[in-house]
Amino acid sequence: MGARLGQHFLVCAEAADAIVHAAGLAPGEAVVEIGPGRGVLTERMLLSGISVTAVELDRRLCAGLSARFPEGLTLLHGDFLKIDLAALPRPCAVVSNLPYAVAAPILQRLLDWPGWDRAVLMFQKEVAERILAGPGSRKYGPLTLSVLLKAEAEPVRVVPRTCFSPRPRVDSAVVRLRRLARPRLAEGVPEDRFFKAVGAAFQHRRKTVGKSMSLALGIPRSDAGALLARAGLSPDVRAEDIPFEGFASLAKEV
Repeated sequence: MGARLGQHFLVCAEAADAIVHAAGLAPGEAVVEIGPGRGVLTERMLLSGISVTAVELDRRLCAGLSARFPEGLTLLHGDFLKIDLAALPRPCAVVSNLPYAVAAPILQRLLDWPGWDRAVLMFQKEVAERILAGPGSRKYGPLTLSVLLKAEAEPVRVVPRTCFSPRPRVDSAVVRLRRLARPRLAEGVPEDRFFKAVGAAFQHRRKTVGKSMSLALGIPRSDAGALLARAGLSPDVRAEDIPFEGFASLAKEV
């Protein structure tokens, strides 16, 4: 079940210790763990006096966790992408080895939920690199910008594929996020306008941003150029070269 769901269980004690340490947890603090699997992170947090609420989709893994941790663990059987987030403690920290197959959607749902203040999350290395990328990188894109909108992200460590069972084909990487008090947008600019601007700019990634936005928005190239000029951007740059601040300015104009 684990591999089918994109879940590779962490078996390296040193890496597990480092992940929990990176969260800077205090005894009695509430933590949400998504996809606890066999409980390698869960055990460390519970032994440190942390209050853990775990969300696990696999019924068999839930049974194992319940038997292993009869006290101290609040276990919710369900899909994090579908559960009512009101069932989770808040404010909380989030510590998770995310299933590869749904890591990006889980991250997006977390970013939309104001219940957490910091998160330490393990992703497939390529996804972590997209989260942490800067302008000018081919890995810089909508995922990078959606994180920048609501959080500060920093790398923690790379975890080699040998630390997992079953062993994946790629390495993993741990990222620490700190949630911002409010999105990095000007007052009155809605988030959907920001995402519309980002989506239009990256829809035709190999083209200049002026041409991409013209095609994506169904407007003449001259209108797209004027829109970009009002945002202080050249229509001849590519979307991957525009910093977050440029997209925030563009959101005011779209």
